[in-house]
Amino acid sequence: MDTQSKGLIFDIQGHSVHDGPGSRTTVFLKGCPLSCFWCCNPEGVNKRKDLMYYRSRCVGCGKCVEACPYQAISYDAVNCKVTHNRDLCDKCKDHICTQVCLNEASCDAGRWYSSDEIMKIFQRDRHFWGERGGVTFSGGEPLYQREFILDLLKKCKQSYIHTCIETTSHAQADFYDEVMCYVDWVFTDIKHMNSEQHKIATGIGNHRILANIERLAKRQDWNGVVIIRVPIIPGYNDSEENIRATSRFIKQIGLDALNLLPFHRMGGSKYDQLGKDYPCADYVSPSYEKMLALQKVAEAEGIYCFVGYKTPF
Repeated sequence: MDTQSKGLIFDIQGHSVHDGPGSRTTVFLKGCPLSCFWCCNPEGVNKRKDLMYYRSRCVGCGKCVEACPYQAISYDAVNCKVTHNRDLCDKCKDHICTQVCLNEASCDAGRWYSSDEIMKIFQRDRHFWGERGGVTFSGGEPLYQREFILDLLKKCKQSYIHTCIETTSHAQADFYDEVMCYVDWVFTDIKHMNSEQHKIATGIGNHRILANIERLAKRQDWNGVVIIRVPIIPGYNDSEENIRATSRFIKQIGLDALNLLPFHRMGGSKYDQLGKDYPCADYVSPSYEKMLALQKVAEAEGIYCFVGYKTPF
């Protein structure tokens, strides 16, 4: 495989403590096959660079208006407001406006890296991971960029780096099985146990997802850890019936842990930066009492259930 395979990444975070055991370097890859309406990383959905505009940084200099070859940007001097024609911006590959903006009001969400460049970052960071740390691949969906993620995982194993992946588990079975040979720890979501409800909220059913998770959990030649996560979205998947069904599935495939993550709106501002409406602007996080009630449902099914990021892992 080409040692210079390239991938599109929208963020790299050092000293992450909620993305696997120990301290980790987390790499966020662009592209996702799901379209969850509550997504907190909307800039990671498309497998292309996205233009993000930070209104608070803009000084109204007009350089972006002058630089745009498609006349996609206009400036209202009276109201000090920059407007983008997002249909045109989305077709633009160069985003010259980001190159002339000295205040970084216009930025690209997405940068191409070679696998060797990422490995250099890992080698730099590994001194700070400690004994239990390593790297985590997130997104988007990290399995969406197939050649790149497989190349990176193989190089991590060659360098004795502990690997973790945060995935939807929506991938072709043969590729999913191959990738997991190089993964030590898996966080995988189950958005809803009902496939039709899953499709309504994410654009796809859950048959492939559940099949991949079950097959991984039952593999005899794999010694990794699998943790099921459920993002609790009010009014969608927060019923006791759904958590009970999820818990029974977990037990059926031989696993014993469930991580419930309460909905939050921390990614809401990103929608404005992308020129999109935020579908969950009126949503509120589930109460502590609600999360505790769902935890008790899972525990009644014999499952170790952890709420939020206060976990032993």
